[in-house]
Amino acid sequence: MLCIKLFGNKLTASRFPSQVNEIHARVAVLNRFTKLGQPHTQVLF
Repeated sequence: MLCIKLFGNKLTASRFPSQVNEIHARVAVLNRFTKLGQPHTQVLF
């Protein structure tokens, strides 16, 4: 939750469906950043 709040505490959208879309966009960006930061490991035999 802290990471989502780092994108900003306030929503800019005024209507509820738009607020939901805004939160989904923030979570998608956060997930993308998390994926970029994870190491890619391969098992070699």
